Amino acid sequence: MLKKILIYFSIFTIILLNINKVEAQPSILSKTAVLIDAESGTILAQKDADKKMYPASLTKIMTAIIAIEMGNLTDVITIDDDTPYEIDGSHVALEPGEILTLKDLLYALLLPSANDAASAIAKHYGKTTENFVKLMNDKAKELGAYNTNFVNPHGLHDDNHYTTAYDLALITKYAMKNETFRNIVSTEKYEIKPTNKKDEPRFFTNLNKMLYCGTSSQIYVDGMWISPLYDNTTGVKTGYTPEAGNTLVASAKKNNTELIAVILKGVSLEMYQDAHNLFNYGFESFQNATLAYKNTYIQNLTINNGDIKEISLITENDFNALLEKDYIPNVKSKIIIDDITLPLKKNDVIGKIEYSLEGKILGSVNLITPTPVNSTIVEGTKSNSIFKTILKLLFVLALILILFRIYNTIRIKLNRKRRRKKYRVDI
Repeated sequence: MLKKILIYFSIFTIILLNINKVEAQPSILSKTAVLIDAESGTILAQKDADKKMYPASLTKIMTAIIAIEMGNLTDVITIDDDTPYEIDGSHVALEPGEILTLKDLLYALLLPSANDAASAIAKHYGKTTENFVKLMNDKAKELGAYNTNFVNPHGLHDDNHYTTAYDLALITKYAMKNETFRNIVSTEKYEIKPTNKKDEPRFFTNLNKMLYCGTSSQIYVDGMWISPLYDNTTGVKTGYTPEAGNTLVASAKKNNTELIAVILKGVSLEMYQDAHNLFNYGFESFQNATLAYKNTYIQNLTINNGDIKEISLITENDFNALLEKDYIPNVKSKIIIDDITLPLKKNDVIGKIEYSLEGKILGSVNLITPTPVNSTIVEGTKSNSIFKTILKLLFVLALILILFRIYNTIRIKLNRKRRRKKYRVDI
């Protein structure tokens, strides 16, 4: 009987542990989602993150970064005759022959999500829309977004225009490292001044309600109805088509940790609720731990080239890793030393300190020399050896001279004795 009770207790314990493990990640209402560390790209939470989905206007994140890298904000772009009439959906009422800067078009692209701005940018920098789309797909592959295929620069629906939550996270991670892109997607409001075709300025606001919410919208988070606004939001973009549903890429930064959340195919404001829950989970459960600080002494290293010499090892730079808070004490370090050839210059790499958690390598930091270590160690050793050899030779030579002198003294004394003895015999 006791044995059965123990078995049932064990099974119950395992079930509870599994339930806790499942509940550790927040529930996600939208179809697919992912939460990553913006620095390392580490996935912190996900739901079908590799499932192919329609991105809608999240496409414009790639459109923007391609244009930023190809052009300058002051570039002058003239709107062609076709663009204002061939694009559906959101727009900023561009007119044929209108002259704007790339800066104006980028803000129109990323804040009110203007499809006409996307088309104008693509034609200007790609010469044709098709050529620009090829640049977008090439960049996606370069960034590791292998499950992505773009067919246009704006995200209007096409069955062959798809991506995944994880691919969009990778693309956004890259884009957010560009200061121009960051500045635009963190802007709440923007104004396009009058142009050669418009006598009045055009005002618009950011559609990302986590950054700017001019309405009384409410979402349900942690048992309360709250605004979609999120205090730590740093960007980035929303999207919608009937086929894609509501889509969102959001970024937030807290305590030196920046996270990126991608939510695809949500209903109404569900994407903001999912983003809040993902960010709350990420910031509460993970910590950006500094495992190494720059120029920190690690240990001394002994070099033996006939003459023992110790040199210090210090870290080349800081090393941070986003880790679950409970697991930080379990991080292990291992020092690996390279083959060393003298002389060494200051800051020469002579090894590394490697950090791991539960057998998984987190990363490493180079170990360097804080001061030069020149070849005088070897030269001094050689000089000492030569000096010792000369001393030995001098000692042997002196010994030979002494022995020769003793031998010569004895020989002289013996010769004298012989002569005396001979003299006595003759007498």
